[in-house]
Amino acid sequence: MRVLVDIRHLNQPQQSGVGEYTQQLLHALFEIDKKNEYILFSSGSRRLQPAFETTKNVSFVHINQPNKLLNLRTIFLHHPTINWNVRDSIDLIFLPNLNITSIPTDIPTVLTIHDLSWNLFPEFYSKKMKLWHKAVRPNELIKTAAHILTPSTSTKQDVINIFQKPEKQISVVPHGIDPLFSPKMEARDHGVRSRLKLPKNFALFVGTLEPRKNILGLIEGIKHYRNKYNDDLSLILVGKWGWKSTQLRHRLWKKDVSQWIHHIGYIPNEDRPALYRSASVLTWPSIYEGFGLPVLEAMASGTPVITTSTSSLPELTQDSAILVDPYNPADISEALHGLLGSKPLQQYLKEKGLARAEDFSWLKTAKQTLEIFESLL
Repeated sequence: MRVLVDIRHLNQPQQSGVGEYTQQLLHALFEIDKKNEYILFSSGSRRLQPAFETTKNVSFVHINQPNKLLNLRTIFLHHPTINWNVRDSIDLIFLPNLNITSIPTDIPTVLTIHDLSWNLFPEFYSKKMKLWHKAVRPNELIKTAAHILTPSTSTKQDVINIFQKPEKQISVVPHGIDPLFSPKMEARDHGVRSRLKLPKNFALFVGTLEPRKNILGLIEGIKHYRNKYNDDLSLILVGKWGWKSTQLRHRLWKKDVSQWIHHIGYIPNEDRPALYRSASVLTWPSIYEGFGLPVLEAMASGTPVITTSTSSLPELTQDSAILVDPYNPADISEALHGLLGSKPLQQYLKEKGLARAEDFSWLKTAKQTLEIFESLL
């Protein structure tokens, strides 16, 4: 079987959650599958340098054409289909994320839908991102795809409800967890804490700073907790700026929060485990998520989690996290008080989180994905 994989979204210096998913899944696939051939497709005036080695069954095809021109041609002509960029015949196409492309009807395509936030919460997106999703033509891609992968049952149900995709053509394949994330302290942890100038007592948020993540609500919740319970808890924000972040930028400059909130931007994967292990709690009050990888990373690191009772997050955490109402900052405040004031509760959530994280691995994700690939042929 010859599989064409669209990796154009990896052409970023700082990978998002979707980029993390693609890289981890492909690494695991290449580790377990030496039988099938994978052709990784990229485009753009700057050649992609992905973290994959060329092997007997892994090769690259790069189209040295500006992505804007390629996208415009696809949008207006619906041609060529993505397989036309490869000289050899293709048996299956894998799209790890929505992208501007045309797919053929005579070659089965597997498409991963990570979430439907752009459909359910358009107010969280900029005009540019709304236009991009319109240009992607998700209705057409979802309808044409032979099979859809979703990371959670919650997202699967969203796809069924919104796009009327038959349930038998959708499979839930959860994301995995990198073995780097563990509760075991390492010597380099102190160096990471020192280099990042982390305070002794802090709540952590990891993710793109955008409205859907509800950072403004988190700030108000922690401010309420600090004032009511006289605790000097700091907040560390880790992640790059997303769209529609102007209001949040302005909030971080205000005197009432600027002394205890620290945005340290994007950090490399190898530093994240030490960051989780150093945190008192991961606070992740997102309004909508298809999965929630930072929550899983925190649980695997032995860090207690406070997250929200919406979308896929209860499904992911089960009984291993405190769930709050994302629209109620006082709920976040009381959750922090209950957790940080109780060593037994912290230990309980640590043990439950570690046990829950053991259910996830990228090898498991790869095996499930490969089974679906092979079932279509």
